[in-house]
Amino acid sequence: MRYFLFVSLSFFLLSCNKKIYQNSQEIQLSQSLTAPDLKPKFEKELYRGVIDGKFGLKKFHFSGVLYMKNFGDTATRVVFQSEMGSTFFDFGWDAKDSFMVHNIMEQMNKPALIKTLKKDFEMLLVKNMAKQPKGIYNFDRNTRENYIKFDLEKGFVYYIADISRNIIAIENADESKKVVVMKMSPASPFGQLADKINIKHLLAGFTIDLKKIKEDRNCLRMIFKEI
Repeated sequence: MRYFLFVSLSFFLLSCNKKIYQNSQEIQLSQSLTAPDLKPKFEKELYRGVIDGKFGLKKFHFSGVLYMKNFGDTATRVVFQSEMGSTFFDFGWDAKDSFMVHNIMEQMNKPALIKTLKKDFEMLLVKNMAKQPKGIYNFDRNTRENYIKFDLEKGFVYYIADISRNIIAIENADESKKVVVMKMSPASPFGQLADKINIKHLLAGFTIDLKKIKEDRNCLRMIFKEI
């Protein structure tokens, strides 16, 4: 009996310690690649956004308009509002990528949630990343997808690109588990934001769906009241 318990416990511990990214081969690209190459370059982008999930025991659902704007090289703002103009959150980064909360609704004003959303948009907008990637890897020679790795304060992020230099997905993980998976549809060229972005928080248990829409003057007018 003790033997079987020992075997079961050993198997459990080995399973927990199993790395999720295995059999990697570091590669050298013909063209050098840096974080600024991946960084989306835009003046303003507008998305229809839906956030679903739960925080603690409470479920939540928010839908509205997500507006992202670059003010040259001086600042970036990300504002999420309801269709009626109520602000869910309004985040900003200065020229040195220092983060600030300009406004946030009480229900979302939780330090852990703010930290999670901050990391999401910093990964998406390639902020607070080292200029040079930690490495570029291939895990499957058949797909020829390149995993461009940057270290984070905790864990790391992979920007997954095809051979045409399009971003397919972004994955945040540590050595044993994935934390956040972002899917781009269709794959977006380096320096651009995808038309559709699906963000799944595998541990926190919520999702963010973004779908790019044409500029809506009424939406922009409401948002500009805030920024």
